[in-house]
Amino acid sequence: MRGLVAAVMLALSPVAASVEAGAGAPNVALASLEDPGAVVRLSRFRGSVVYVDFWASWCVPCRTSMPVLDELYAQHGGLGLAVIGVNKDTSARDAHRFLEKVPVHFMLVTDADDAAARAFDVKAMPSGYLLDRKGVVRRVHRGFTAETAGELRREVEALLKEPG
Repeated sequence: MRGLVAAVMLALSPVAASVEAGAGAPNVALASLEDPGAVVRLSRFRGSVVYVDFWASWCVPCRTSMPVLDELYAQHGGLGLAVIGVNKDTSARDAHRFLEKVPVHFMLVTDADDAAARAFDVKAMPSGYLLDRKGVVRRVHRGFTAETAGELRREVEALLKEPG
């Protein structure tokens, strides 16, 4: 009986729910930042290499990461890369104000109820999850630096070369 209780506790613990490399990505449904009535499901991108990036207007490293992600998307979007920016601001107005200063061209969604952040077990801002064409998390980036930018570029290019 104690073994069963321990197994249940482990399964319910935050560590057990953590999305790390090798895990399948949660199939979250998110509202478009531009059109809150439009729902975007992560499963829609199966067959593409996907970078899911959790960001916010108050996140200082996001000011560096967003232009890098936009450039990566511009260079590789036609080759099968999708970038999904998941905004964590409590106000869409704050997100739009940030985007006036740091415009991007990839898909932006909002996670107002924190369902996606909980499903991915986001621990830092920004947090990025690189998914292969089968929807498997291949790499998790917490925070963002110049080194992260170079690593991410190499990881994306390698995944784009893998067969679907």
